[in-house]
Amino acid sequence: MAASGRTYHLHHWLQTLLALWIMVVPAATAQAWPWGADGSGDRERSAEIISVASPSGRLQEVSPPGAVQQLQTALSSHSPQLKLISPSDGSVLKNGERQLTLRIEDWPLAEDPQLGLGAHVALQIDDDPPLRFSHADNDRLQITLPDLSPGSHRFSAYAAMPWGEAVKSQGASLQWRLNLLQQLSGTQPDQNDPWLAVVSPSDLSSGDPLLIDWLIWNAPLQNLREGDGRWRLRISVNGDSFLVDRQEALWLKAAGNRNGSVQMELLDGLGDPITPVFNNQLRTTAALAGARAIWMQSSLSDEQMARLLGEVIPEPEQAAEREAAPPQTALTTDSETEAFIQDNPSTETLTAEGQTVDEQTVFGQAMEEQTRASDADGAADLMVDPSRLQIDSSPPAITADDELPVAPDQSAADSEESLETSKAEKAVPEEEIRKTEPAAEPEKLRITSSLGGSARELLNEDGTQR
Repeated sequence: MAASGRTYHLHHWLQTLLALWIMVVPAATAQAWPWGADGSGDRERSAEIISVASPSGRLQEVSPPGAVQQLQTALSSHSPQLKLISPSDGSVLKNGERQLTLRIEDWPLAEDPQLGLGAHVALQIDDDPPLRFSHADNDRLQITLPDLSPGSHRFSAYAAMPWGEAVKSQGASLQWRLNLLQQLSGTQPDQNDPWLAVVSPSDLSSGDPLLIDWLIWNAPLQNLREGDGRWRLRISVNGDSFLVDRQEALWLKAAGNRNGSVQMELLDGLGDPITPVFNNQLRTTAALAGARAIWMQSSLSDEQMARLLGEVIPEPEQAAEREAAPPQTALTTDSETEAFIQDNPSTETLTAEGQTVDEQTVFGQAMEEQTRASDADGAADLMVDPSRLQIDSSPPAITADDELPVAPDQSAADSEESLETSKAEKAVPEEEIRKTEPAAEPEKLRITSSLGGSARELLNEDGTQR
């Protein structure tokens, strides 16, 4: 057989074997591309799917600063909801039309003149740096857009923490497209295509540690079961790379990151780039001049927290005046008040404990106490100098007709008890009355005797012996 004939029969034989092989042996499981719409992503994935890796080497993941953790706790009770009011998604804008309206709910927008931004809303257009807004009117943000080039543009907006991190809860972010003059195909991802928005590093980055944050739009669910990874994000900081498969912000310490670079690349499960023209982005990291941001501190005071959260705090002067104001009472001890009490004996006044007492009673009790003190002083003088009493040292005889000793006056005892009760109620301090009232001239001492009958006749009226 000629050589050409043998070659023909060999090719025919090989084709037959290949046909039998295809018919008998089942086809191998096809690779499931992550963005397919036919459900093939749910099939068993190949062992070639690249695995995630944590930062290592010169990169070290660290905890957020203490002030960031404080603010995160305070803001965790809010569930921001962001909605596009106008113009609607996909609208074609006329030349010069630049007004955009968003509605934000349950998010405490704030900005302090000294401390800086609090919670706010960030707006990103294409790959430009974010625009930040901290004031709303009835929950509405009226935004004047910058100049846009003719054609199609993609927008993303999100509720942002004071340090720029995007809130990842449901409804806290949204994305849409606007066209100036007309839609320009091929310049932006399709409506359902995945695309990457780099949140940080951005204009708020400052020093170490470094915040790394991002949003991936139209990213399909993954990690529902082991080995079904559908996308990866490769992050490179100053040339050191690692892979992540979750949208969670990271804080990193990296050598020389004060003036370096951060690159983010969106990949499929096999490590191949996904529309790299939109999803391969590079940012620089340059420390801002001036003082460190307030949220980079280890802790915040209650006042600083309130100011960053937009809470109203009382003025220090007003608080000090309220604390220093004494309770108002109607008690005075000057001479004008005493004169008024004497002219108005029925006047009632308010004590320090809120009780009313008769001013005439108080004044009379005070005078009685002063008189009693004067009598006590006179008696003490007599004890010191007994010669002031010119009485015969031999007492006169007492007869049966003599008077019995006089019992203490019950009214005086009642007056003394009333005076003690008045002191307990803090009506008028005795010391203040003594200071403001002119000292009364003590009365001349009159000697009284309880002697009667012939014994009383032996004494003169002034107490001397006849």
